[in-house]
Amino acid sequence: GRSQLAMAASIKSTCVLLGLLLVAISGVDAFASSAFGRSAVVACVAKVSVRMGAPAPAPATKTKSKTITRPGQASPAKPKAANKAQTAQPKRATQDAHIPMWKVMLLGDDGYEEDSVCGVIKQVIPNLSVDDIREKFQKAQKAGDAMLTVINQEHAEALVSSFHRCDPMVFSEALPE
Repeated sequence: GRSQLAMAASIKSTCVLLGLLLVAISGVDAFASSAFGRSAVVACVAKVSVRMGAPAPAPATKTKSKTITRPGQASPAKPKAANKAQTAQPKRATQDAHIPMWKVMLLGDDGYEEDSVCGVIKQVIPNLSVDDIREKFQKAQKAGDAMLTVINQEHAEALVSSFHRCDPMVFSEALPE
């Protein structure tokens, strides 16, 4: 049963291997010169040599690697070896990546004097220009509030506290973005 089938399969594969070897040795260029033919011959010689106890010869063909670049990527100077897997580099998280941002809102009030309130805002938030401050002041007076800046929660609360301690007191609030 099984041993006869295994023996028949072994004989059949040996005959196929020897046939391929003979085709390659006899110089039939159509088969042996193709990439498939060369790899089949190398495989045949390796299997026959292993069965005979001789060391297997090294493959005579070189493997070629194809580099595919996507649009927007620079092509590499040298293609990497085909057998090396590229590892993805982890993205480094910045310290501010997970910090929620807050808006510092200027609240409009009928008792405000434009020059004194704009001077206080300029003292507390010096990176705002005077023109931007005046524009935000007028928007707050018309709409009821205007966004002064967007920063992290701790700094936003500190700015609101600073506005409340100033003279004249400027009404403001910190809201999550």
